[in-house]
Amino acid sequence: MDIIMYLIQLVQQLYKQNCFLIQFICKYIPIKQWAFDDSHSPKYQKFKIDNLPKVISFKQEWNWTDLISYYQKRYGKTIKPVFRHGECNVPTDCTCPQCNAPYHYLMWNDGKKQSQLLCKVCHSLFSV
Repeated sequence: MDIIMYLIQLVQQLYKQNCFLIQFICKYIPIKQWAFDDSHSPKYQKFKIDNLPKVISFKQEWNWTDLISYYQKRYGKTIKPVFRHGECNVPTDCTCPQCNAPYHYLMWNDGKKQSQLLCKVCHSLFSV
């Protein structure tokens, strides 16, 4: 019985010491400052975060037929389909994502790479 009482008293004493140490740490050692201590270093002062860019939607309400008629009225000239000297390898189901112009008004913008298309009507660049 003496051993059990001794161990209970020892556990209570250790518990009190732990409580005292936790209170001491909370009062005199700010834990929040540990997490952000390196952010005040001069090495990190030169790294600044830019403001986020504004996302602008370029979806237009007009389509390619409206643009062709507008150019006809404004400049007196029509936009003709692309004159192809050789075989056309622009996919026939491909259309411009901005004005929905058919493949007759699309041409390769980067020559032999053939990874970027240019719309002749709205002059937008896009990839297939």
